[in-house]
Amino acid sequence: MSDAGALVRRTVAQLGPHPAARAGLDLSAPADRARWLVLARLLSERAREDAALAAFARLASDPGAAPEEIASAGPLRVAAVLAEAGLARAEAVAPVLCRAAAALSDGYGGDLDALAMPCDGIEELGGRLAALAPGLGTTTVLRFLRPLRGVWTAARETPLAEPARAAAVHVGLLGPSEDLEGEPAALRAACARHAPDLSPVDVEAALERLGAAACRTQRVARCPLGADCPKSNEGEIQ
Repeated sequence: MSDAGALVRRTVAQLGPHPAARAGLDLSAPADRARWLVLARLLSERAREDAALAAFARLASDPGAAPEEIASAGPLRVAAVLAEAGLARAEAVAPVLCRAAAALSDGYGGDLDALAMPCDGIEELGGRLAALAPGLGTTTVLRFLRPLRGVWTAARETPLAEPARAAAVHVGLLGPSEDLEGEPAALRAACARHAPDLSPVDVEAALERLGAAACRTQRVARCPLGADCPKSNEGEIQ
């Protein structure tokens, strides 16, 4: 096993799979892709991932996280459910979810494929998603699209999150001078070489967590990989 492969395996094992997988969502299923949009918006709040997942689980249990269920419940009930689950700013998040759900239901029959399939490139696709509701911004749209690069052609060039890119460089999956537009494909190819049995979506998510913890700020002492951190023998960069 290559050094990069060993580091990738440890990273995924220690930091976990993609949030959609943690929530029990199957992104190959259209209905779960719509639910993933809801979770992606919750994850864009300044809260721990576990808090967003708990709020999503509570919402999914009642009234439900499908577009028609959220639209029918309305912002007051959705806000109450999210607040009960401990999500901060629930009263601000709920109207965004309800407006997006209503727009998706009314304009596309609740079918994200109907929204995405006609799009010619990331800009059009991202614009259509953001137009579903004010407050469904760039951070949410990019977070939502990253695991769906293989689903919709227009999503293929969705860029890596900066923390994921930093971690991918540090563990040896990407070169530091990699072309930005080509990075998603390069990372997928590197995953196929070094850890073919792991989902590239899970690898990217684990790298994003690793990068946010240490790589982006070059703080080796904070690296979850400990002594296995590839930067540890270089000393902490101040």
